[in-house]
Amino acid sequence: MPTVHIYIGDDCWGGLALLTKEAFAIAGTLNARNADLAQSELFQVHLVGLRRAPVRSFTGPMLVPEATVRGARPDVIVIPPFYFRDEASAQLPARLRSWLLQAYEAGTLLLCMASGVRLLAATGLLDGREATGNLSDQRVFARDYPQVRFVPETALVIDDRIITAASINPCMDACAYLVNHFVGEAAAHKFSRYTNSFSHASYEKTALKNAAWKQHGDARIRQAQEYVERYFKQDLSVEDAARRAAMSVRNFTRRFQAAVGMSAHSYIARCRVEHAKDLLVQPGVSILQVALRCGFRNEVTLRRAFGQHVGMTPACFRAGGVRGG
Repeated sequence: MPTVHIYIGDDCWGGLALLTKEAFAIAGTLNARNADLAQSELFQVHLVGLRRAPVRSFTGPMLVPEATVRGARPDVIVIPPFYFRDEASAQLPARLRSWLLQAYEAGTLLLCMASGVRLLAATGLLDGREATGNLSDQRVFARDYPQVRFVPETALVIDDRIITAASINPCMDACAYLVNHFVGEAAAHKFSRYTNSFSHASYEKTALKNAAWKQHGDARIRQAQEYVERYFKQDLSVEDAARRAAMSVRNFTRRFQAAVGMSAHSYIARCRVEHAKDLLVQPGVSILQVALRCGFRNEVTLRRAFGQHVGMTPACFRAGGVRGG
C-alpha cells in the first residue's frame, strides 16, 4: 500500500494538511463504496514533523506529528502551504532539506502546495524546472530562486516526480493524479467527481491527462510536450515543436519516440482528441466547431484522429457521453 507523508511545522496551513489527509481517505471509501476507513484504505497517510512535539499551525491549533522525517522513505511527500512573513526567504532546516533530497533521489513523488513550493525551491530540486505557486511569490522567486521557471498563472504543474499546485482546487486535482498513478483511473474518476476537480482550463486538464507520458528522463522532450499541451489548439506542427526544443526535426522525432513511446505527431493528435472529448459532451457545440476549437482543420481530420485514438466516431462518442452523463 502506498505511503503518504504530509510534512507539518510551525505556521503550516493545518486545514489544508488535514484536508489532504482526509482526501486520500475519501478516495478509498468512494472506491470501495464502504465508509469503514480501515477496510477501504488505499493509502497509509501520516502527518510527519522534524520531531514528535506538537507544532502550531498558522491560525493557532496544534497539530501532533504521527511520525518524524528521520529515516522515512514514503512513496509520496506532501508539503502544504506555510505562512511566510512579508517576502522573507524560506528558512529550510538541514534535516528537512536532507530528507527531501534523499527521498526524491530514492524515487519519492513530491507534491507541494501554494506557498509550500518555496520550501522545495530552497532545496534546489526545482532548478531548471517549471513550477507554480502563489502569485504573490513572484518577486521572491525572481530574487531567491531565479533558476526556477515560476508560472503562478498555471494551476497545476507536473514535472516528472514533482507536482506543484497553485491553490486549493488544484491540490485536489493533484491528489486525483496520485490516486490515478497508484490505484488506477476508475478510483481517480470517482474521487474527481466527488471533489469537483478537473474544472480548470484545458491546458491543466491536458497536462494532467498526459502526466503518465512524461515519466522519462529527457528534460528537453518534456518541455516540448508542455509546449504542445499549451498550443495544440493552434496550427501546431511537429516542426514547431522541434524548433521549440532547439533540435533538428530528425533528432527531435527520434528522441520523442524513444522517450514518450509514441511519435510527436501522435502526441499532438492525442492532445486534440482529449480536448475534443471534453467538448463533445457539451450541448450546442457542433462537431465542426469541436474540430476547429481543437486545432483540426475540418471534421474529416477530427474523425480520422478520433477513430485512431478512441476507436469510434465523434458522433458515437457524443451519443454515449450524453447518455452516460
